[in-house]
Amino acid sequence: MGIRILVVEDDAILALIASEALAEAGHEVLGPAYDAGSARTLAAAGNIDLALVDVNLAGADEGLDVARELRERHGIRSLFVSGQVATARMHRGLALGLLRKPYEIEELLQSVAWAYGVASGNAPQAGSRPAMLDIF
Repeated sequence: MGIRILVVEDDAILALIASEALAEAGHEVLGPAYDAGSARTLAAAGNIDLALVDVNLAGADEGLDVARELRERHGIRSLFVSGQVATARMHRGLALGLLRKPYEIEELLQSVAWAYGVASGNAPQAGSRPAMLDIF
């Protein structure tokens, strides 16, 4: 079953690699959105199951505001995908968890399954959680 995923990442290469991998795995990808404005526009399209949000967009922690707005205005749950571990953990109420950068593609795919499972109330077995994934 494919998940409808919004990718919010300002690093164009990482965004395209993640988007392509998710699409090849059978998910429907919206974006990538490279900034908060693009994320808002894509979120308005509706029916998004999960957002992958980089904490640091364009040199600021703009991803925190994106995750907050996605949840409050659109009911979209987010998974932080970031190297800003301390910042993400301090704002754990805004996301389901954190996939720490750098990550392997398989960890991305497993993390999406985990986050979507948590959001749906059907978390996968504990032993299958990717090492780079922190669930809040």
